[in-house]
Amino acid sequence: MHDDKVVDETTEDVVLGAVIINPESYNSVAQYIPTTNVFTQKKARHLWNKIGKMIRADRVIDTITVCASLSNDDINNGVSKGYIVDCTSSGCLGVYAEAYAQKLYEKFLLRKVVQEADNIKVTASTNNSDVYNTITNAHTLMGELLQVRPSEKFDIDEVVIETIKDMRQKKNKLIKTGYPKLDNFAGGLTRGEITIIGGRPGHGKTTFLINLLTKIIDGGYRCMLFNRELPNSEVIKKLICIEMPILSYSMVRRGIFDDDSIEHLKKAKERITKKFNGESFLMFDNIRDFSKTASEVKKFKPDVIIDDYIQLVSPSGREDQRRLQIEKLVNDYKWLAKESKCAVIMASQLNRMIEMRTNNMVREPQLSDLAESGAIEQIAENVFFVYYGHKLDPAKYSRSELSIIAGKVRYGQTGSVVMGYNGDICTIYDELPLIGENAIDENTIPF
Repeated sequence: MHDDKVVDETTEDVVLGAVIINPESYNSVAQYIPTTNVFTQKKARHLWNKIGKMIRADRVIDTITVCASLSNDDINNGVSKGYIVDCTSSGCLGVYAEAYAQKLYEKFLLRKVVQEADNIKVTASTNNSDVYNTITNAHTLMGELLQVRPSEKFDIDEVVIETIKDMRQKKNKLIKTGYPKLDNFAGGLTRGEITIIGGRPGHGKTTFLINLLTKIIDGGYRCMLFNRELPNSEVIKKLICIEMPILSYSMVRRGIFDDDSIEHLKKAKERITKKFNGESFLMFDNIRDFSKTASEVKKFKPDVIIDDYIQLVSPSGREDQRRLQIEKLVNDYKWLAKESKCAVIMASQLNRMIEMRTNNMVREPQLSDLAESGAIEQIAENVFFVYYGHKLDPAKYSRSELSIIAGKVRYGQTGSVVMGYNGDICTIYDELPLIGENAIDENTIPF
């Protein structure tokens, strides 16, 4: 607070000095000084009144003439020759005087808003009928405060040029997932947009996100992963199996290794540390709130953010309902994506309606199955569902296939695709491999 007070007083002195040095700037500055209370210093208020009187009397104004005209009343109010010299020595050019005066006026209005807010609190707590008049005054002040803020500049030429540039460099705007079947829906992930990955527990949602991560890193993009549920160590175990598919996930989780497996584990370590280095990848499992998340994103500047999963992010606002908390979080993530020019992939839990549907009903996930679906669906560019049909209907679905259902695609077509799935090596394929070392064994156990 002390530092802010010093800055405000210095700004006041600069504005006064600018007007003394450049009297022609008086009118442009005066529009932001409707009352001397804009100044916080008594001597600044008195000097402003003195300058105004000299202007209206059509007197010559400069440092010498103002100092020469000082009266005992001026000096008693703190306006000394030393103060005038200090003001003019730090006085800005007339062209900047208006901008500084505008800043002073803005601070003045903020003080008034705080004062009116206190008045509202007092009048409301005492059931005073004047509370509505106080609210009206506060509303007027806030409107004036918004008006005084400088508007963002808009140049249609710049926007058109930037748009054409983006169109010519389409590959820079769209980020390929590494899965042609997914990219066929809309061409890939769009920078500044959010993609939601939904799924019930045990349907491969996290495994799908980790496979997306490996593909995105392979594509040369920088990526961040925020693990809200799993510790980083469990994610590394899945990466070990993806990068070294000869190692099974069940074996890695239980720590069962022979001499050959240990050698494969060493190779997996080398691959992972090289591929997921600090230049291209960051991962956190100890960040709970969005503000800290945003801070890390702004420092790293990734191309893609993966967040697993949204319902476990601690709310930062005062919203009482979980639906409103999620809505605020998704909105905040949307602005972060636009500001950072990155794509965001967020996992979301589904409600239990899928398990409650009978066999003669549609059991594949739908948009209404999203927890807090309204807030999420409205903002997201894409909504994809991970559906492991074998878990609910083993007679109908193969153990080795995973359905990705596009429930919403803003810039493309909805639909569904079947991916190859080998749960024992935590790997998802664009196509179901039938031959070779990656052939899927129907007897493997998916995770």
